[in-house]
Amino acid sequence: MVMVLSGCRSTRYIPDDRYLLSDIDIEIDNKAIDKIELATYIRQKENLKILGLFKFHLWMYNLSSKDKERGWLKRIGEPPVVYDEGLKNKTAQQLKQYLNNKGYYRAEVTDTVLYKNHKAKIKFNIETDDPYVVQQMNYTFNDSLLIDFVLSRKGRSLIKEGDVFDVDVLQKERERITTGLRNQGYFRFAEEFIHFKVDTTKTEKMVDLEIIVEKANIAIDIEQENHKKYLVRDYEIFIDRQRKGMELIRTQQYTDSTLIDGYKFYHNGNIPIKKDLLIKTFDITPGDFYSKRLEDRTYSNLYELKQFNYVNVQFVELPDKKDSLTGYLREMIFLPLQTRQNYSFEIEGTNTDANLGVAGNINYQHRNLLGGAEIFDFNIKGGTERQIIDSDNRKFITVEFGVTPKLTIPGFIFPIISNNIQFFSTPYTFISTAFNYQKRPNYTRTIINTTFGYFWRSNRYNTHSFSLLDLNAVKIFNLNADFMDGIKDLYIKSSYTDHIISASSYSFIYNSQSSLRRPDYRYFKMNIEAAGNALWGLSILTNREKVYLENQNAVAQLYHFEYFDTRFAQYLKGDFEYRYGYRYDKFNVIATRAFVGIAYPYGNFNVMPFEKRYFTGGANGIRAWQVRSLGPGTYASAIGEYPNQSADIKLEANIEYRFKLFWMFEGALFLDGGNIWAINELDNRPGAVFNFDSFYQEFALGTGFGLRMVTSYFILRADVGLKLRDPSLEMGKRWIPVERRYNSSDLNINIAIGYPF
Repeated sequence: MVMVLSGCRSTRYIPDDRYLLSDIDIEIDNKAIDKIELATYIRQKENLKILGLFKFHLWMYNLSSKDKERGWLKRIGEPPVVYDEGLKNKTAQQLKQYLNNKGYYRAEVTDTVLYKNHKAKIKFNIETDDPYVVQQMNYTFNDSLLIDFVLSRKGRSLIKEGDVFDVDVLQKERERITTGLRNQGYFRFAEEFIHFKVDTTKTEKMVDLEIIVEKANIAIDIEQENHKKYLVRDYEIFIDRQRKGMELIRTQQYTDSTLIDGYKFYHNGNIPIKKDLLIKTFDITPGDFYSKRLEDRTYSNLYELKQFNYVNVQFVELPDKKDSLTGYLREMIFLPLQTRQNYSFEIEGTNTDANLGVAGNINYQHRNLLGGAEIFDFNIKGGTERQIIDSDNRKFITVEFGVTPKLTIPGFIFPIISNNIQFFSTPYTFISTAFNYQKRPNYTRTIINTTFGYFWRSNRYNTHSFSLLDLNAVKIFNLNADFMDGIKDLYIKSSYTDHIISASSYSFIYNSQSSLRRPDYRYFKMNIEAAGNALWGLSILTNREKVYLENQNAVAQLYHFEYFDTRFAQYLKGDFEYRYGYRYDKFNVIATRAFVGIAYPYGNFNVMPFEKRYFTGGANGIRAWQVRSLGPGTYASAIGEYPNQSADIKLEANIEYRFKLFWMFEGALFLDGGNIWAINELDNRPGAVFNFDSFYQEFALGTGFGLRMVTSYFILRADVGLKLRDPSLEMGKRWIPVERRYNSSDLNINIAIGYPF
């Protein structure tokens, strides 16, 4: 009611002879025109809106006192936008120019201003008429040496006869031709050497287009008419341990220099990084023609080593004959080194249902362990928590301890993938081991993990990870008999068994979020994992004897293979995640996410290992439920039972609207949906199994709002989730509050770091 009533106060700070700009509307008769792009040409925009309706920031500003020039509410709010006729006229001109650039030279832009209640509403009406079309396209070369290259790639041209004439496409064509020539050695070629001659006089609404490629002395003050191709003759590489500015590095007196096949290193003392490794990152070999693409890859390779504060690559033209068609360059690279070693320490406290705990992490990193830019990480984590385990208030101190060393090596060792393949940046081999010890009230568990694999980027947006070996050995002991007898679900009971996981996996990620030119972004991740097949094949080839399972309470098959007296898991698992985000402006974002995951156990162990199953709920899932408390299917765990639900199939979708509030705070409104299911009847939990004819009736749905504190270093997030549809309830009572009233269990609060997706 306060927000609604405040609407009458929106003109509080508007002078009597002026008007608040309340709304801007654009109507256009052509669906081919992008209205969102068209709106970017509006010169004066109304006050910011949340959900396109409520002007929260203006409302905050209007709550401030008129007596104070700079009160707190004025600082965090937004002053009213006063209607400006001059900017309105400028907008009409800009819209007209935009349409002309898109080929609509006979477009008409008219505007109407409606005044009411001290407010002004602007309406732009656009009639585009038919666009001009490219009838004929020809090339003119004032430098004959470029003819063969440009015409041989004419089929790649962005301009086609019959297309709508678009000035923006002409600019992209200039960029395409320029990039192609620069990648062929034409170091000094620039977009200024290409211009267009347009003739619209021959045919009605038709354009004859001439693409003119000028000679070298048009844009720069040189006598030579032909464009030169440039060879990179040699390198100069400046390496220093100190964090010094660029000018200091250039003028610093280096005590040593080393020359290797056209690569001259300047340094003080020994070069801390192997010279042959650095040479591999320079994608242009001395004696090769310059290439802008290879220059960019050199940047990427050097940054990927994670050894330098920054990377600066410069090319210096060397003296040669003025009439020569070949020029020479020296590539100069400045590489100030980062600190070689660093340490960090983290500590956290927890309070869960009056159970107090403390945990900590110690992290050590060495960025150049063996002199080949190997990155060594060593992590020690530990924690303890006091738990009340029964109604008699008996207490148990849980303990967890873990050690994880990891080594990341540039390039491929024992290469499955050839080192001769061209990558966007330096690939890596990673090797890690881990040991984790967990002491719980009802069991003690140890997990030993070893991972070996590769990581690389194929272009700016695509990354790949291939784990050739991911070996886990899980050992459970000191298992409480009463605890096991109390588990009625045989599927869950089967997870409390020793097992080995020997898996291989491949992950692919596409992420365009780093692109600053476009308001939207896309993220796609695919992960495929297979386990146990190699051990199964080895067991068959060696005629290994199967072991009989004596524990009849388990759901798995009675006969299986073992190694080191432990059964190994066998399964196939695939995850697919897609995200799409659209930023309307710097204050309003729509983010969406969809996730599909399927795990299929078979062969030696027809139950998925507990740590490989899917779960939902919590800060990064369906936020109206606690983590691991939803599903599977329509199954409902017993009241008071510790949330531990997991299954083999997961479907989930999320949509979130994020908006700026004030200072460093953001708000969010979200809607989450989905569930998890078991893949077969071995899971005897009622309603847990996935069925094609009914799964869509078992989706959970939750909504809510969030508050985020966004700083330069982290995002602290608090989300309040509210259930809308609970599949664990019987039909006719699942929709809340339509079919039943809300209660305290329908509300869930999540605290987390970072955005949920």
